[in-house]
Amino acid sequence: MNSEKPELLAPAGGMEALIAAVENGADAVYLGARAFSARGYASNFSNEELEEAIDYAHLRGVKVYVTVNTLLKDGEVESAFKLLCCLREIGVDAIIIQDLGLISLAEKYLPDLPLHASTQMTLHNSAGVEFVNKLGIERVVLSRESSLEDIKRIRENIKRIREKSRIEIEIFIHGALCISYSGQCLLSSLIGGRSGNRGYCAQPCRKKYRLYCEGKSIKTSGDYLLSPRDLNIISGLGALIEAGIESFKIEGRMKRPEYVAGVVRIYRRLIDRYIENPAGYAVSEEEQETLTQLFNRGFTQGYFFENPCGELMSRENPHNRGIPAGTVVGYDRSSDRIRVKLSRPLRLGDGIMVENAETRPEDKGKIISSMYTENGPVYSAGKGEIVELPFDSRAPSGGTVYRTHDKKLMESLKKESESGSLSPRIPVFVTATITSGRPVRLEIKDRDSNAVTIESEYLVEKAEKQPTSKAQIEKQLSKLGSTLFEAVEFHVSMEEDIFIPMGQLNDLRTKAIQQLEYLRISKWKRKPLQNLKFPEPEKKIGKREEKTAPENLPIHPSLSVSVYSLEGLGAALAGGADCIYFGEGLFRRQETAGKKDSSAKDLEDLDIIFEDAVLKTRATGRRIYFSTPKIAKDSEMKSVKKVLSLARKLEADGIVVSNLGTFNLAKTEKITFIADSPLNIFNSHTFSLLLQEGAQMAVISPELTLEELKGIASCGPAECIVHGRLELMESEHCLVGGLLGKDKGQCGAPCRSGNFTLVDEKNYEFPLILDYKCRMHLLNSRSLCMLEYVPAFLESGVSSLRIETLGMEDAEEIKRVTLAYRKAIDTYLETGKWGKERCENKGEGFTKGHYFRGVQ
Repeated sequence: MNSEKPELLAPAGGMEALIAAVENGADAVYLGARAFSARGYASNFSNEELEEAIDYAHLRGVKVYVTVNTLLKDGEVESAFKLLCCLREIGVDAIIIQDLGLISLAEKYLPDLPLHASTQMTLHNSAGVEFVNKLGIERVVLSRESSLEDIKRIRENIKRIREKSRIEIEIFIHGALCISYSGQCLLSSLIGGRSGNRGYCAQPCRKKYRLYCEGKSIKTSGDYLLSPRDLNIISGLGALIEAGIESFKIEGRMKRPEYVAGVVRIYRRLIDRYIENPAGYAVSEEEQETLTQLFNRGFTQGYFFENPCGELMSRENPHNRGIPAGTVVGYDRSSDRIRVKLSRPLRLGDGIMVENAETRPEDKGKIISSMYTENGPVYSAGKGEIVELPFDSRAPSGGTVYRTHDKKLMESLKKESESGSLSPRIPVFVTATITSGRPVRLEIKDRDSNAVTIESEYLVEKAEKQPTSKAQIEKQLSKLGSTLFEAVEFHVSMEEDIFIPMGQLNDLRTKAIQQLEYLRISKWKRKPLQNLKFPEPEKKIGKREEKTAPENLPIHPSLSVSVYSLEGLGAALAGGADCIYFGEGLFRRQETAGKKDSSAKDLEDLDIIFEDAVLKTRATGRRIYFSTPKIAKDSEMKSVKKVLSLARKLEADGIVVSNLGTFNLAKTEKITFIADSPLNIFNSHTFSLLLQEGAQMAVISPELTLEELKGIASCGPAECIVHGRLELMESEHCLVGGLLGKDKGQCGAPCRSGNFTLVDEKNYEFPLILDYKCRMHLLNSRSLCMLEYVPAFLESGVSSLRIETLGMEDAEEIKRVTLAYRKAIDTYLETGKWGKERCENKGEGFTKGHYFRGVQ
């Protein structure tokens, strides 16, 4: 058994929430500055408030981690770096960080500033953890999709890392879930220009969608098909503690302070309870009900113990559903009141939501401002009573009334958290030395080895009448009632027959406590760094195509095409592609959909297919790289290593990597590789780091504008995606199987019945594709098309333009699109003029993505 107590890490969207977290037992809190925080809509903290918050927490023995966990544009990196310098000086315990470029700067220039890898970095395998550890990361927040077995495997594999440097694991245990792997979602970004990677997710996953198969509507239980339930692991807490995970994290920087107080308090009790008596661990009904009342969309244990399939989702209501409080037994149109038989108490100020009311879910909630029984208006009513409540929408009889806000509970949590009486006092050890004719010498020391020693200005006198007793001295020095401290042990060394005025002891005690408080805060501060100038990114000049352009025209870049079948490969080559990214086996074809794992025979078949692909490509004198999956857990690395082995055996030009684990593996195996866009290359510092770490070329994030990518492209070989349906998310949850499959573990492969799409409330259609592990990939409703802007890309200095064919089923379409871009490139290089090729000539429904509008 490994019953070491994990850290309880709580969210703080503002100072009130921080106080609530500390008072209710958090070991650490995480919070954001006003800029560069992944919760841009939270209140967050100014620089002055950050120092106040850090000092408040440190005085009470609580750590503070500040989130600087958004992707940074080139123009923002210096400001973010200066923020890190400020945070370092004011004593932050660690930075939760996402941007690889900022990580590289912090590791090099701020080596005494601890760094924690945000879940936005999509770390989900051992090789990825090892890679960021080498960059200076001391703790990783694993992807929420990691199972307990995944975590154990990672911990076991990184034991060898710990021989050289310590690396900790942090996981989310409670709160909201994302349907996509964090750091891999462009849904909010491409729909509305509000990027989740920049802290401004608009949560389109909480909107209504309809499911279609081959153009026909599929009836579903609920309309909120991308809305997950909330995470809650109280029943499985012991197993996670036994796994030795260092930090348990509660989500909720957008939640109110009372929520933070209640959730932290319960998890504090439960962790302590398990540590004290694992065999007797249990969760009370009151604790379960409180967590449910505070906020829930329904609860799930996520992926820790099994794939929850359809039980992951909250399809009928994407908002807080509270707890059942009664049943509608009637509706009075004349007074716009519903009659409710209560199963739980209600009082004025409580919030309610009525099931199946004729309103939108976001309008179903209501605060009770008046309530009536047969005896007239009442303030509260109990279980079994029938009450009338004003409600301006019809609610059918039999509908459940949920209490979504418990006024009494919230007021109690607020009052107790603000009282300052919840957290235990800090034990101190007091030593006093008292000798006649000398100053009183007082030492106060806490359990963290903070110690202060002071002497009085007053000189101890011989007693003329009544001497001061040892008991009087101890009593006076123990009067710490208004402070955070409690004297638990005294050592008083004194002569007999001495006299000390009580006022002198009071003053001495007060000064010593003030100095101890200052020491507990100031010891975390760091000295400012002298003469530190912001470093510019290093530039690496890489090779492009051997062909050279006419004078005053850019060097001829490569035209790359991502394909997923031999048919697509042939079409791309026929269309004039210079380079092929071959991804056979990554995604299901309709005829093989529903097979959960690649079998040994599948891997043997890959040998033949990949060899054929290489031979066909080499016959045309073109280059070929093998694509690898964006998500590859440790248990799936065998198939990734197989692709690397084939690349070496078949003498392919290299591989394309999409996660840091595969990046690290390719680097270690000395396989030539290209860093793909899921690595979120947003600035020149990230770009330069990846090239320095071995990437031959890096694909710039599609969230940047044409103007923004120019600076990055000047640093080395860069690629931009110019055509195709961009992937909006990758999810561990298979929506089709969750809705139409059988019981958990027995999907039934409904995905084989045809091509599926999601349709939003504006009737935009988003294709759904499943990969070889039945993960769901959601593609954009419109295909990116930058055909008429090819000259602008050439002038920007990029080394490669890329066509993405995921979602293109017709080989002729792949050939047609490739030919169009081939012609546009060649026309400009030969004439220096923009060609006449236009996207509208190729069909309807195209988008220019973010190349002109950018993201917030």
